[in-house]
Amino acid sequence: MKPTEFVKVNSQFWGEHLKSVSEHLPGSHGRELVGPLLYPRQLVLTETPDWNILELVGVTREFRSLDVRRQKAAGIDEYFGAAKDQAGTVVALRNDDRYQDATIATEYGRSALDSRYPSAERIIGRELVGTGESKLLSFSPGNYTTLQRVLLASSVESSVRVRWTFLAIAIHRSEPADKYRQYLQQLVNEAAHLDPVGTLAVPRGQVEELLKAEPFAATYQHGLHKTTVGEFLQQHEEILLSAFSATQLVREPVLEAADGTSVTPDFILEREDGSHIIGDLALPLLETGKDGKKRRRSTTAQDGVARLTQYGEYFTNAENQAFAKTKYNVEVTDPRKLLVLATSETTTEPGVELVDYDTILRLALAAK
Repeated sequence: MKPTEFVKVNSQFWGEHLKSVSEHLPGSHGRELVGPLLYPRQLVLTETPDWNILELVGVTREFRSLDVRRQKAAGIDEYFGAAKDQAGTVVALRNDDRYQDATIATEYGRSALDSRYPSAERIIGRELVGTGESKLLSFSPGNYTTLQRVLLASSVESSVRVRWTFLAIAIHRSEPADKYRQYLQQLVNEAAHLDPVGTLAVPRGQVEELLKAEPFAATYQHGLHKTTVGEFLQQHEEILLSAFSATQLVREPVLEAADGTSVTPDFILEREDGSHIIGDLALPLLETGKDGKKRRRSTTAQDGVARLTQYGEYFTNAENQAFAKTKYNVEVTDPRKLLVLATSETTTEPGVELVDYDTILRLALAAK
């Protein structure tokens, strides 16, 4: 199937399917649902040399026509967070493998969910955990793989990549369009009537009030290119606090050192247990220069990781720790280093965490 065919089939199929669900289910079966039904906001279609990948991302309370984004990736392993030349596999995928409401993780990645992401406990579901330095997924030519509401936690040594998938489907590029469409139709036909493919029902109660807030009106990825770092942090403070069990968010602190230099992370989070997370936000946000003009950030995972290393080194100095305490009232000694990104990039830098915007949103929902 050519990339243009892949785009056409998915745009038409998912638009019709989700629109039909939104017009029928909440009205006729609203009382039978556990709570409000959420829909994806964006259709991300990725072309690799051998595979086509569909992913539905974002969250919206009311169904809207899906935004379509096309992109290319070096390979399917890289797309799903495997480091180059990483050996071993947690799950070997074969013909028509489907995983729903599950967690696929390396041993270290799974332990990180317990210690660093408390709300993840509510979305773990079925567990598939590997041993050693394994990549999560191994794909075989000719197969169809579907991940629906699956949490992926990969790792290389002490670096961790956490990613929640609303819906992802990978198919080999040799598959024809008509066969793929038949597969999609079978997928939605076999789903439980009250749990349609491509949707997420969240419990009624406090979360229902949160869904009315503006941050939940669109996916993080949708419209980010119009937002500065400061604006993003201000608009999404409650989400960040909830996702990381934090009590305080320090936005864009200027941390001066004794030698006259300074570092400026995007944020510091103080958690309920007294620990801290120091973090940066990668593309596609804007940043404000010294001249007051807004420019697109050129932050890749590699750039972000390099800056995180600087932040970690800053807090190894007692004088620097005292400065942060005096200026921002945070006692930071050994912070977690976090990069929030909107891509499938990964890293092998020890002690670094990579989390995408949509996963943070899911963790925040799970925390309520």
